[in-house]
Amino acid sequence: MTRTTQDTPSESAAHLLTGAESIAHALARHGYSTVFAYPGTSELALSAAIAEHDDLRLVNSRGDKEAAFMAAGGNFSGDARCAAILHGARGLTNALGATADVRRSEVPVLYLVGMPSRSSARFLPPHAEPGLIDAAGAFAKAAFDCSTVSGFDPRAFLELVIDALGTPAESPRGPVLLGLPQDLLVRRFVPADLLPESGPDRSAHPRTDLAEATALVAGARNPVILVEDYLLREPTAERDLAAFAAALGAPVLQTAYQRGPMLFQQVRAEVVPTFAGPYDPTDADHRRLLGTADLLITVEDRNMYPRVVGPLPDCRKLALTSNVAATAKNGYLTAADVLVPGDVCRTMRGITDQLTALGGAGEHGPAGMTEPAGGRVPIPAPPEPGCSPSAVELVRAVGNGLGAVVRPVVVDDSLMFGGLVARNYRHLPTTVRVYGSHGAFVGGGLPTAVGLALSAPDLHVIATLGDHGFTNGVQALAAAGEHGAPLVVLVCNNGASVCLGKQAEFDGVGKHILPLDNVAKMSYADIAAGFGLSTAVLEWPDETSQTDTVASASEKLSAEIERAMAARRPHLIELVTPGSPEFWAGVWRVEGMENAALPTADDE
Repeated sequence: MTRTTQDTPSESAAHLLTGAESIAHALARHGYSTVFAYPGTSELALSAAIAEHDDLRLVNSRGDKEAAFMAAGGNFSGDARCAAILHGARGLTNALGATADVRRSEVPVLYLVGMPSRSSARFLPPHAEPGLIDAAGAFAKAAFDCSTVSGFDPRAFLELVIDALGTPAESPRGPVLLGLPQDLLVRRFVPADLLPESGPDRSAHPRTDLAEATALVAGARNPVILVEDYLLREPTAERDLAAFAAALGAPVLQTAYQRGPMLFQQVRAEVVPTFAGPYDPTDADHRRLLGTADLLITVEDRNMYPRVVGPLPDCRKLALTSNVAATAKNGYLTAADVLVPGDVCRTMRGITDQLTALGGAGEHGPAGMTEPAGGRVPIPAPPEPGCSPSAVELVRAVGNGLGAVVRPVVVDDSLMFGGLVARNYRHLPTTVRVYGSHGAFVGGGLPTAVGLALSAPDLHVIATLGDHGFTNGVQALAAAGEHGAPLVVLVCNNGASVCLGKQAEFDGVGKHILPLDNVAKMSYADIAAGFGLSTAVLEWPDETSQTDTVASASEKLSAEIERAMAARRPHLIELVTPGSPEFWAGVWRVEGMENAALPTADDE
């Protein structure tokens, strides 16, 4: 066979890297530390190159969607330091749900997809599908396919690799696919000196003209700020929000979810004094607050549409967002409104600085104030959660257990339990970080928590799971037990899908026809023990129990969480809770907010 010039090395093989080795070096130079893998034949060379690299750790995830979620878990705080290897095509297709979930939650992560050699791909071996990367890319933020490289062109190959490595962290953040044919992975064709010494410098940000936004807020008498939890991923977010709200003299509300996944990071009044709580469009005080607004400032909106927040007031709007498409789709912005794209924390700091230089925010008070100016509706206390005392004490017990450690992180994959915690969030320690899935993938929380615990062992991670979140994600326990992940798994076993029971009764479909009850005789603790976890089973009293009975259960649960956190090994707590609607009162609104009345100033 005639060798082409492109195939002929211009220097000795000793100075050439395989495609797999060059990717391993590029990952390390971009700051990656951990790669989760469930490889097939095509990815063996890539897995070996990563395992042999001094600055990289290869972790067997024991599953494809598990690898995808584990890598995302390691990156949930914002920096892309974890990646995943997926086998094409069945591995990638098995992980498509996870990919879509991670995209909705806007976590930056790179998925390295092994593909068959280009010479055999056209014969459709079992791990090949036509147009695989393009088709699967619809579930991701972006996709790059190295099968388009001509021959063995090292520059073209590295250009795709480097572009793929840098894309996950670009706003809006999200998962990126990189398709890698086996022949490119095993062939030595990449000169070592072609590799960049480090990743691109992403510290510089384009300057944003804030004059129009500043003029808009400076002229507002009664601004109200409505934020979403996406903002709180940034380390400085609450401090920036507090200064911004103080400069405007504006109350702050946060989008609250009352059905589906409900537990996400919340603003704390301890940091943001004008915080009035999670926004409830059926609460009279909140409706009055929005009804008086002459400017509504939305911050990192992704889900401020009628089913979630009800109708928004007809005043002018200012939208600060790092994801323009996700904000614009909600349809409340008009030609009279202002949208500022880009880094939202930088935008808030910029407007705050400009207002301070002007001496205050126009007619509604001086910069630095923490209460609305005269004539404004007073900032109300957050609405009461409407939960049973025993259920509230359950959240307090969890909070007390987490308060014993320095850096607690909650990864939630539950519906009713997560909703209960969300409504009683004030009982969690102020140091807690919370990560929930915006993609509603029941079963993704456990591998996400495992990935976070393995890649950031300085954190104290607890996965709060519903019973179905456990059964759908159980494969992740294999990796947790095998690698000794310092993780606590708290499974709320209420015996059935309580939320579906509530919804079925409201919809009149007859909950008796649905498979709502848990599998008889199945023990979550026994299953976890089989994967090598230590376990405990605790029962929680119902809503009719005496105060001393609830207090005793609270003390036991807090102590068990504290002990498990201190042990720094995988441990599961099966918490058997009541399944009655009375115990779960106040959790799961069966209808959306579309029909809530438009907020007005004279709401009573």
